[in-house]
Amino acid sequence: MAGKVGAGLGLAAGAVAGYVVREAVKALASRNEDEQAVARPASEGGSPAGPATTWPPPPARPPHATGVSGAVPPAVVPPGATGVRSGAGRAQAPPGPAGRSLVPPKAVPACPPPPVIYQASQLTALPWRLPTHPAPPGMAADAARLGDLEVRAASLVGTGHRVDAEHAVPRQDAYRLGRDAASQHLVVAVADGMSDSVHSDTAAAVAALALVNALRAQLDEGVPLRGLDHASAFLEAARQVHTVARQRQWPDDSVRTVAAVAVVPTAPSPGGGRDVWIAGLGDTTAWVRRPRSWSRELGEKQQGFDAGRLHAYLPHTPEAAQGRHVRLQPGEALALTTDGVGDALTELPAAQELFHRQWAAPVQPIDLLLHIAYDSHQRNDDRTAVVVWPPSPEGGQR
Repeated sequence: MAGKVGAGLGLAAGAVAGYVVREAVKALASRNEDEQAVARPASEGGSPAGPATTWPPPPARPPHATGVSGAVPPAVVPPGATGVRSGAGRAQAPPGPAGRSLVPPKAVPACPPPPVIYQASQLTALPWRLPTHPAPPGMAADAARLGDLEVRAASLVGTGHRVDAEHAVPRQDAYRLGRDAASQHLVVAVADGMSDSVHSDTAAAVAALALVNALRAQLDEGVPLRGLDHASAFLEAARQVHTVARQRQWPDDSVRTVAAVAVVPTAPSPGGGRDVWIAGLGDTTAWVRRPRSWSRELGEKQQGFDAGRLHAYLPHTPEAAQGRHVRLQPGEALALTTDGVGDALTELPAAQELFHRQWAAPVQPIDLLLHIAYDSHQRNDDRTAVVVWPPSPEGGQR
């Protein structure tokens, strides 16, 4: 009996060893075929020269979604899943070398959907379209620390500008961040090109940069915060916008934009708060996050049948710009916004509550971008926000 058992074990061990050897030979042959296919000229049926790629890639760790109330974790594709699900079945992708799929699986959302305020817009679900001519990125975001300040900025092309295949337009909002040479002041600007102005995206970018540079120059010359001249800053911005239009042989009406700018000290005053200098033109707005709500400190929303018409803008009426000082207490935050965000703060209590909760402390730039991508019926304009947080009342960075 023992002899029969030993013989059986010997046969099993031999079979296992034979299987392992065969699989190793097959794997080596498969690898050699792949390497030869990559090295073989394309005319002989090989792949073009270049690095070999593996598909599907290893499954990524699911991202951690933060900053949005009610967010649900994104679905994760099981390892090894191929093809795209259609109806009740799964469409099979054409097999590639060594059984690998040549068709990538359907994209998995990396972020939760944007928050819905009041009522969803049907445009949000439509695909993005490209403008006729190459344009700046449809979205932008930044983060920085200067002194004891945290600053976040985000800008996004609105659904009304990106979904029309025939008339998609570039992002007409712009922002710019800067500081003086001594790093004693943060300088931020936002600009909103007017929708009926053909090259307003260029105008907004030029105006935001010009305003930051004009205020930096005054600060570097030793002008104190209380002595900053908003009139000369907006006049310089108008001059630069006009110069760009003339160089490109564009009419001045094609480069109309409104803008706002703020200068924030990077260190508090002895009392703990700080004076902030703000100035603006048109319906760009400046807001302070008070303990219970947002307070609008600059910019007015027009009402009635003429609500969408502006009467002051660059480069035509820089003299209409207004400037003032605002006291920012410890724990409060400053936000500069274009009307895509400012109108929601003005008109929708739900937006006031949402942004008051979400911007209680510094957020990641990707979160700020997601916040201003809110979904709301008939609110389809570009959105831009620059938010500045001093330290919390308890001290230290938040």
